[in-house]
Amino acid sequence: MLVLDIESTFYLVDPLDMPHALSQLVNVVPLPEGLDREALLDALLAREEVMSTAIGNGIAIPHVRQFGSESLQKDSVVVAYLFEPVDWKAPDGQAVHTLFLVLAADETRHLQILAEIAQLTSDESFVEFLKTMPDREALVERMREME
Repeated sequence: MLVLDIESTFYLVDPLDMPHALSQLVNVVPLPEGLDREALLDALLAREEVMSTAIGNGIAIPHVRQFGSESLQKDSVVVAYLFEPVDWKAPDGQAVHTLFLVLAADETRHLQILAEIAQLTSDESFVEFLKTMPDREALVERMREME
């Protein structure tokens, strides 16, 4: 397993629902020059309409394939904790408390990142750790320990 390069962590207050949570996240996430926040939000919302990115255990992985890949020089994974979990139409029915926003520079890496997050979040103790809303440093350290 590769250790994800978690770019940053954010704490989202009072996300009323999935669209509001994504809107809050897109408004704070660092984006490379040339990536349009509104277009990213629209793409993420359209992706959710096709199928929920919630994978269970309170985790969702909002992502779109090749969005702005011409502007992405590197992969970006951002973690956001929701102070109030929201319904994300998860397969297990659990409300989502943690988001992993994935923006990948190419499709192969995109799939690798999604697989790595799915593997990490299948570990019950890791999911419990995420519920404590650790900062970036603690999160990366825990992922390295799991490697």
